[in-house]
Amino acid sequence: MKIWKISIILIGVLIIILSSTTVSAKTETDATGDVYHWKMVDSTWSWQKSSSPKSYIDVTELSYTVNGNQLTLEIKVAGNIQDSENIIYGVWLNTSDATYYMSLHNNQNIVMGQLDAGGMPAVSTDITVSGNTISGNIGLVGTDETSLKFWGYAYEYTEYGDKNQEWWGDWIPGDYAPFTIDDDGTNGQGNDNGSPGFETVAVITALAIAIIIFRRRK
Repeated sequence: MKIWKISIILIGVLIIILSSTTVSAKTETDATGDVYHWKMVDSTWSWQKSSSPKSYIDVTELSYTVNGNQLTLEIKVAGNIQDSENIIYGVWLNTSDATYYMSLHNNQNIVMGQLDAGGMPAVSTDITVSGNTISGNIGLVGTDETSLKFWGYAYEYTEYGDKNQEWWGDWIPGDYAPFTIDDDGTNGQGNDNGSPGFETVAVITALAIAIIIFRRRK
């Protein structure tokens, strides 16, 4: 009888613990074969659908999960993730009070969280790469995990960060691409979607790396 009562109490406690844990998630999917190529065509630079598969930057899925105070960002591609000085994978999550960013580039793998109100950003290197998937974890810095903007990308440059040469990209969702797509698969007008440019990404990444180095030296 006592064992039965103890079991009931333990079940009740477990239910309370589970019900008090906040879990939320969101997933975006993207078709394969939609990597675009910035190239010279008839003496004019334009976006064209890539003639080579580029499966390692062909984004297929983007997701985030919040479990309690832990945020997990994840991005998947059609092929296998490549660690190269000319390839970068990124994920952005904007909430009502914070911005989170995950990046994998040339062994400089970080997740960062920054309150919109300012202050020192939180930085994590808890990133796992397995086959076609990058997954990163960081503690929430804000109080609201509801996404206002959630998007990701994978780029391959001829020379890292140089958009005056040929480069390739895939964006998820597709409306975060820097161009609109015509019916024939070529680009239309430029698309000002408010997404950070390469310069912003480079500054944020450099800042996060500097913070990591500073913390390791302390």
